Amino acid sequence: MAGRAITLYLDEDTIIEAKSVAAREGISLSEYARRRLASGRRTWPESLLDLLGSLKQVPLEAPTELSWEMDSGRGLL
Repeated sequence: MAGRAITLYLDEDTIIEAKSVAAREGISLSEYARRRLASGRRTWPESLLDLLGSLKQVPLEAPTELSWEMDSGRGLL
């Protein structure tokens, strides 16, 4: 996979941990960083998952749309 180079400034402990995990997984440090960054952009916040998991048999439906007359007074653009 072709990519562009970037520079990251990380503390020493983070670098050591990242290198260790990458080596354990048999991948390059760049591949490890790419996977971690890519996985983070596709996840829901943990707090949302906790909230949804706490709901008991409540149907999740979009609310009905309010009519324009109920909106606050402002003009059309």
